[in-house]
Amino acid sequence: MKKNNSDISELEQITREKKKIQFYLNMLLGLSASCGVIIPTDPIYTILMELSDQEASLIKKLEDQSEHLMVKSSS
Repeated sequence: MKKNNSDISELEQITREKKKIQFYLNMLLGLSASCGVIIPTDPIYTILMELSDQEASLIKKLEDQSEHLMVKSSS
């Protein structure tokens, strides 16, 4: 159960980081549009995709653990 809690904590941290990065990305895009300059955003999108992949992996892992516990408790 302790491992499950650390996975949930890690998932919450990843979600917070994604929201923070999305906020700053939107600020940069707005600044870019208002100033008429091009700001390279590919690295930011890459980071967001990596965090999304980690988030999806952890969600899948937690779902699998949850199903395993349900099957184990019904046995």
